[in-house]
Amino acid sequence: MMVSKLLIGMSYLSKACWIGLLLTLLIYGIHKICLKKFARQGKDYILYYIALVYLVTLLMITGITAPWSIHNAHNGQLIPFQDFDGRYFLLNILLFLPAGAFLPLVFQKDIKWHWKYIGFGVLLSLGIEMIQFLFTGRLADMDDVIANGIGCLAGYLVFWILKKCWKASGGKPAGYGTYGLCLSILGWLFGFPYRMGMCLGDMLLASWGFPVWSGNQGGALSFQGTHYTLVIYFAIQLAAVWVTKKYNRDLGAKAGKILSICGTVFFGLLLARNIIQNFI
Repeated sequence: MMVSKLLIGMSYLSKACWIGLLLTLLIYGIHKICLKKFARQGKDYILYYIALVYLVTLLMITGITAPWSIHNAHNGQLIPFQDFDGRYFLLNILLFLPAGAFLPLVFQKDIKWHWKYIGFGVLLSLGIEMIQFLFTGRLADMDDVIANGIGCLAGYLVFWILKKCWKASGGKPAGYGTYGLCLSILGWLFGFPYRMGMCLGDMLLASWGFPVWSGNQGGALSFQGTHYTLVIYFAIQLAAVWVTKKYNRDLGAKAGKILSICGTVFFGLLLARNIIQNFI
């Protein structure tokens, strides 16, 4: 059950990557054409893109993008922990954890505590539950609001601690070594196989018509034959190793080097196994 929900979430994320890109380009165009004084640096638009992908994925997972109707059944659970499920409670915490980190990053506020970020996360959760109750026919559960609030708080704590550590190190700006760390993380995120060899990167590339497996037919993932995209995921980790070694004095270079070496070994073994299965 949990694996199937994870795969559904991955499919939502693959769609959100496209929608987030279009929305980011729209924001960029508006800034350049109509609101030049609000124009940002390139790295800010990358942050906007990541935040928009997260937001769209969140709305899809919670059913907000499903058809609305006032005639749907109204299901609510206002008493906390009456039908408590620890697994779903944890998933709801993880679902809102990025929100607590993205809000201060997007609005670029100071390191001081800003409870309004946690409050905004709780209000967002309440809004989602109200829409679920009134229009989508899904269960509105107080446990979800509590878990989402905890997740938002945890995300802000992560941001706050990392910001403190960064300032304690002298506030050294991120360079190519840190970018190598980010590249390795993205390689893991898009290439890690969850079930039957399926990963987020494969779902994205398949939706664009890329032949992920040699046995693909009719645009469907067959999971048979040569797994072409393993070469891409392996190359991403190799590139991250090269970058973090070349710029080894940068802030995130040491962590990036360890992570990318592990990624190179992991995806290299997967690639070798696939080659052996198909050619030897």
